[in-house]
Formats: sequence, structure tokens, C-alpha cells
Amino acid sequence: MKNLFLFVALAVTASAVAQDKKAEVKYRRSSLHSIIIDDAKLPNAKVIKDVFTKQPLPDKYNDHSLASRSFAPDKYALTAEEKAALGAKTDGKAAGKMKGMAKGAAAGASGGLVDTTDAKYLPQVVEKYLIANNVAKDLVAKWFNRDASGAFNMNLIGERGSYDASALQVSTAKGSVRGMASIADAGVELIGNTFVVATRFNYVSKKEIYDAAQAALAATAAVAGGAAGGKLKGKVPGGGVPNVPITPEMQAAKDAAYKKATEGYIVQCTSYLFQLVWNDSVEAVFYNDLWMDASSIDAKKKKAFDDSKLFTLKYIGDGKALANVPLSLKKKRTEEELIAAATQNATDASIAKLQRDYEVFKTKIPLYSGNPITAKIGLKEGLEAGDKFEVLEQQLDEKTGKTKYVSKGKIKVTDAIWDNRFALDGEAPEVEVALDKDGKPLPPKPVYTETTFKGGSKFYSGMLIRQIK
Repeated sequence: MKNLFLFVALAVTASAVAQDKKAEVKYRRSSLHSIIIDDAKLPNAKVIKDVFTKQPLPDKYNDHSLASRSFAPDKYALTAEEKAALGAKTDGKAAGKMKGMAKGAAAGASGGLVDTTDAKYLPQVVEKYLIANNVAKDLVAKWFNRDASGAFNMNLIGERGSYDASALQVSTAKGSVRGMASIADAGVELIGNTFVVATRFNYVSKKEIYDAAQAALAATAAVAGGAAGGKLKGKVPGGGVPNVPITPEMQAAKDAAYKKATEGYIVQCTSYLFQLVWNDSVEAVFYNDLWMDASSIDAKKKKAFDDSKLFTLKYIGDGKALANVPLSLKKKRTEEELIAAATQNATDASIAKLQRDYEVFKTKIPLYSGNPITAKIGLKEGLEAGDKFEVLEQQLDEKTGKTKYVSKGKIKVTDAIWDNRFALDGEAPEVEVALDKDGKPLPPKPVYTETTFKGGSKFYSGMLIRQIK
């Protein structure tokens, strides 16, 4: 059958499709190893690190974590020679200056969004760490379940890709064109979509930023006021700007506004994205020169893999995000709880930013239902009403034996967006109560458990969607 669907486990059953029931679908995810750039000099660094290493990875990715989830950047600082090789200045000056009053104000706050290392070189610092610690090779070893003897197997690849792991065994697959095509397909679909995200956090309380910004504004106003006072001299007794008396009502409103503006915390994170290089040439060397399974242990091949420099990671780019966590109105929260929530949300936001900016990192998500059209993604993934997605159907190309994705249409996000951001103790994320023109509270917005799309009636649970511009 020409357009045969790929693997039963990757599609819903015929009855579920016919009845358009909501179904949890197994599909091929990209794999992720997430690490934190552990700068102990930053405010609340220990709390943020503890939260980061314990929080689950986004469920749209396979968890491909290695044992080490953090590193200290100062241990991998670039030398003057390395900076020179990058065409950078070597005079020791800071890489650029923060511009603008808001950034300057943040820098003046003790917990401000301030870098304690030369952030300009952080992508290269991360790369230096990855190379020194053989992270690319360890990622490959994990894919093939390498054991202490050096033997590999295809069990994890079979499980994540819904392949027949026994049919993927290299000794068997080499005997048929279809077998090697399946192995190549697994490499493209799974191994080649393995990513490392290295994230650096800064923490600050909103009060510190607000107070510093207000101080900067006051200083600016004083200068402006002095100039205005000169112009008004003679018109205002004593010169200067007349004072406006503050009524109790005005003071109460001012205090309320200050409280609202300064409650809570902000976590800023910058994430650096790397992708495992897995192509035809790497694959050929691996299977021909390094592969062995439990039935063919070879000490020379084990050493060859241990010493190999074949595997690398390439830098894709970075993404920055802020997460704001207001003080809970429902329950008194500790500072650590608030930082934890902000750290989780900032991490999710930075990954969503990477997905939007870099095509290679975009994930395919299964539709949860076809009528209505829904999917289990939402505000955590940065969705906004009107965002466009392409609907894809997984098919098997019988000529090549590989997976192909056929476009079946386009859909748009409606206003019904699931708020799936991290919340403390399972509480719904807090939102401000909207008021009408008379200052009375408007009815609360509906709470959704998935996001609804519009764009057609021919789609069904199990089809995949991918965001487009």
C-alpha cells in the first residue's frame, strides 16, 4: 500500500480514528540533555541550581540526560589565545556595556540581572566544556546502551522510534537494503535530533529593580526640575517647581501601586542550544569501525570508541526569557518557593523561544483530538492566539523505507489556550482580575485543559502539528 501509515504504535488505532476519540499517541520526539551553567557568584545560585536539577524536562522531548547536569564556567574560561583566535579583543575589558536606564538600574540592585562573567564568550565556554568532557560521545553511548564491556544494542532506539529492535541489529540489517534503510531512518529521526541546552540564570526581586529604576528616574527628574525651575523663576515664589500636596487617598493609591509593582520575583535565563552531529559519514564510521554487540566483544573496538574524536556538537544559537512570579494571593509563600516557580517558568519560556527561533529545534506535537481540533500545548510553549501550525501525517516511503511527513493542511490557535505554566502545589497560575469600566470584576476566563485550534474538519487524533511562521 503506497502511503502506508508508519508503525501501529505511531498512529491511533483504526477505531479511535473512526470515532475521533481523544488519545495519547506515541510519537518520535527529539531528545534533550539539559545542563545549568553554575555561576555560584550569582544571587540565589544554589536555590536555582537545586530547582533546575530536580525539575522534569519538557515532556515534548525524550529525557536524554547524562550524569552531570552542571558545570562551573570559570573552569572553562577562554584564554587570551582562544579569544584572539575568535577575533576578539584581549585587553580584558568587559564584553560590551549595559545600556539604557532600566538595565543600569538593574545593575545597581544587589540582586540585579548582572553578569559576573564575560557573557560574550559563554557559547564558546559551553563548547569548551562539552569538548573537554566528551559530552557528544556520551550522548551516542547512551543512545546505544553501551555497557562496561563496550557492547552496544538497539533497544533504546527501538523503544523511542517504535522500531523492531531485533530487526535493527547491525549484523542482521547489513544483510538487507531495507534493514540498513531502517537504521538510517532511526539515525535521522532520533539520534540526529539530539540536543544539549545549557542555561544560565540570573535572579532578582522586582522590588530591587523597581527601587533602583525609581531612584534613577528621581535623579533625572531633579535635573529636569532644576532646569524648569530656572525658566519659571519669578513666576513661582522662590523659583523652582511648586509642590503638590499629597492627600491620604493619593498616598494610599501610591502605596497600593508600589506594593503591586514590587511583589514577586523575576528569573532571567539565557539558553545556548547545541545539536549532536549525526550524518552519513559519522554513521558509516560508527557502524563499520566502532560497533560491536554482546556477541562480538572486541577490545580494540572498545578502545577505538573510548579514544574516538568522531562525535561532535554544533552550536545553533541562544534564546533569552524572563519569568515573573508574583507573591501568591492565595497562600503565603517562601522566597525559595517563588524562586523555584520562576526558575521553572523561565526555563520553559527559554526553550519555547529556541523553538520559535530555530527550525531544527521545533517539535512535532500530536493532535489530542480532531473535532474539536485540540493539542496538549499552551502558554508554557509560548502560544498566542493566531499562531499558525502545519498538520502532518506520518507515512512510510516504500521506495526508501524511510519516514516522510506529508502536509495535510494548516490550523490556527484560537483564544482558548491552555495555561500549562508551572504553578506551586498544583494551583492554577494566578492572573489579575479584569475590571469593567465601573471598576467591577468581570467574570473569570474559562479554564482550559488543552488548546483549541481552527482550520478544518479532516484532522484526527494522532496527526502531528508543527508551528510555522
